[in-house]
Amino acid sequence: MISNRIRFAVWGIILFGGLWYSLEVDYSLRIHLPLIISAPIGLILLGVTTYVAGVTGKWLTTYGKSDLSKPFGEIDRLVKEGPYSCMRHPMHLFLSLMPIEVGLISGSFTMTIIVGPLETLTVLIMALKLDEEESIEGFGEEYLRYRNTVPAFNVRPSCIIKCFIKPRDRN
Repeated sequence: MISNRIRFAVWGIILFGGLWYSLEVDYSLRIHLPLIISAPIGLILLGVTTYVAGVTGKWLTTYGKSDLSKPFGEIDRLVKEGPYSCMRHPMHLFLSLMPIEVGLISGSFTMTIIVGPLETLTVLIMALKLDEEESIEGFGEEYLRYRNTVPAFNVRPSCIIKCFIKPRDRN
């Protein structure tokens, strides 16, 4: 199992390394996006991503722990409620868009159009590879049955809407 610290470190390297590279390319080619348009769009999308990450994390915290006093990130119950009822990785789907959002905020043409989408794809593949293996290891047959009925990612509007609705406290 990979620790959250390692995940955050890798995520930071991917995000900021890609941005640094992209800004270097943009500077040498003298291309950029108009910040007056791209930055507000990027900030709005980043706000949406941050909100959804919080909501989907709350679903994991509320329904993924048999004991609510367990530390952050320790899940011992398979969550199949809320957005997890229609996709297995809602948080990853939204967080994967951050490189594109950062590209928009910075005005980096290369980050928004080339590097960001490649990083988005990388994050989605990592979610499928790493999280799927950990989930199978942690939940076994229950997760395999869940995986057979629920797609990894789902962009149907009815499913996306579920990503914005906070869970009720578990009684």
